[in-house]
Amino acid sequence: MTKARKIRITSRTFKDALLKAADVIKRGGVVAIPTDTSYGLAANALDINSVNRVFHIKQRNKTKVVSIFVDSIESIKKYFILDDTAYKLLSLLPERLTLILKAKEPGTFPEGIVNKEGGVGVRLPPSIYPLELVKLTGVFLTATSANISGKPPIYDPSLIEKELRHIDLILDAGILKKVPTSTVVDLTNKPPVILREGAISLKFLEKITGLRFKIL
Repeated sequence: MTKARKIRITSRTFKDALLKAADVIKRGGVVAIPTDTSYGLAANALDINSVNRVFHIKQRNKTKVVSIFVDSIESIKKYFILDDTAYKLLSLLPERLTLILKAKEPGTFPEGIVNKEGGVGVRLPPSIYPLELVKLTGVFLTATSANISGKPPIYDPSLIEKELRHIDLILDAGILKKVPTSTVVDLTNKPPVILREGAISLKFLEKITGLRFKIL
């Protein structure tokens, strides 16, 4: 088994590390990157082979879809159906908030990204690593934690190599601060459903939108 390459992120290595990571992703690889919550697995979310690799690494069932990172509100408007509630929530972005939106063309997204109703989990994060990598690669990226499915998120990059196999590159930004996960809101339902309450509270979302949310 080939050991994953690792680049320690410093002010000197930052730009080159992102370029190397983007090259790996464009060639169908999987990169462990720091995000606004924990370390995540970034791969081309529009390429079925790349997505399959992420599921293999995480030992995750394909019925449990993963979200995507985007880099702009404009991309969300272009690819997804938005109603008034969605527009209100878009005003919060970038934030630790995942919005499940119905794709205009569900066939754009491979199995493992789009659910059976045509919904996709979309994240515009307050984190430079995924944002820059989306720009550099020109594709949406998988937004899923770098861990075995069902196990806790990883904040210490030294644990990534110990727990996961078949990753091509690790961007090592040191031990990340533990913060709440993203709140997940399913906007394909009416009323909207909070699938996971995390960094953004139910009370705040109801205040912003003027709506009542269901919570699971």
